[in-house]
Amino acid sequence: MNFVSKILGIAAIAAVAPFAQLAPEPQMADVKLMQDTTTNQPMKMDFSKPLSGISDPGILFSQFANRPLLIYYFSPKCPHCQRHISEIQDLVKEYEPKGLTGIAIGLGGGIKKNDIRLFIDQFHVAIPVFQDSDYKFGPAYGTGYIPVVYVVQKDGTFYRYETLNEANMNHMRATLNKMFK
Repeated sequence: MNFVSKILGIAAIAAVAPFAQLAPEPQMADVKLMQDTTTNQPMKMDFSKPLSGISDPGILFSQFANRPLLIYYFSPKCPHCQRHISEIQDLVKEYEPKGLTGIAIGLGGGIKKNDIRLFIDQFHVAIPVFQDSDYKFGPAYGTGYIPVVYVVQKDGTFYRYETLNEANMNHMRATLNKMFK
């Protein structure tokens, strides 16, 4: 190999090397505060919605008003809901010391309370669990799909995460980090 070839080879490696060290930017979803379509103002979570306490029958949804809250809306028989519950509980545990509270709300309709109790036992659910037994929560805030995660700010305004992909999880973390600065 002649001198010029060596120099060109080294230059080619040097030109590529800096790019090899750069990690790709994490994907970030563009999730906005939920808006009331009639007023175009941010929606607020209605803590008077009638939910049935499953893990604690005496607990009321209204007890979670005026504080940072993460809500996991799920069905106990949904494989996606089953897969994501531990990830959601880990996220709640991580931010609990900063002031976050987490709850889960199971679907109403044809879902029995025993199905939700089995879900709690099988997936070691430690956060308080409710059921939307009168089906008032889902139609007001849902998407028709599950699971859905809501990050509620102290003032009641909230973000709705319709899928739990990496981009949404990154946005959720960024939102929680801003809430607890």
